[in-house]
Amino acid sequence: MVYSDIEFIYMPGSPSCRSVMMCIKALGLDVDMRKIDMYQKAEHKHPWFVQMNPQHTVPTINDAGFILWESRAILMYLVDKYGKGDCKLYPKDHEQRAIVNRMLCFDMGTLYKSFLEYFQPQLCSGGVSDPQKANALKQSLDYLDSYLEKTPYAAGDTLTIADFALLATVTQLEGVDYSYKAYSNLYKWVEKLKNELPYYHQCSDEGIQMFREWAKTKIRIDENTEKHGRMSRKSSSTSITN
Repeated sequence: MVYSDIEFIYMPGSPSCRSVMMCIKALGLDVDMRKIDMYQKAEHKHPWFVQMNPQHTVPTINDAGFILWESRAILMYLVDKYGKGDCKLYPKDHEQRAIVNRMLCFDMGTLYKSFLEYFQPQLCSGGVSDPQKANALKQSLDYLDSYLEKTPYAAGDTLTIADFALLATVTQLEGVDYSYKAYSNLYKWVEKLKNELPYYHQCSDEGIQMFREWAKTKIRIDENTEKHGRMSRKSSSTSITN
């Protein structure tokens, strides 16, 4: 374990936070974990946090006075600063690093974006399932599945921070019982990392379950979810108003 001055502000139910948690474990960093409740207590809107991060988003780190948010930027920063020797998590070789960056951008701009655009209206504003957005999510998963046909990890032959980011996004689907088993390369990659990373369950299980419990109060999962990823809005009599 490597001591650091990092304060890590996070919410377990956030896939972005879970990706950084995996990176922290992979680097062997000893950090001050500060959990906040965004679901029930809206602690991300408290003045102390807004002053630190005007976007009041998680994850956020405070590394001895240096404040940084945006999970993918944090992943890059942590490995650049705390990675030992020729750390493969974020390669120094320009071409290899470019591939990692590409996959991080794919996660942010395609996969995670399609996840949010499909589920967020249902979870946060009473929307219904949109077939067009459902197809966009499926296409994003198809893309990742095709990438993983060629390489054992997201960005090549070794584990990188791109795996942390993409793994956290894909496994967030488990919180709404959206099956990704039909994507055989993707599914094998997820199972491979779950078995290889000794810290995966420590960083993930609590957060996925927390997200699942919250999602249950917002939407009902249909019997066909396993096949089609379809979800329905709960009736007003069973919804929880926050």
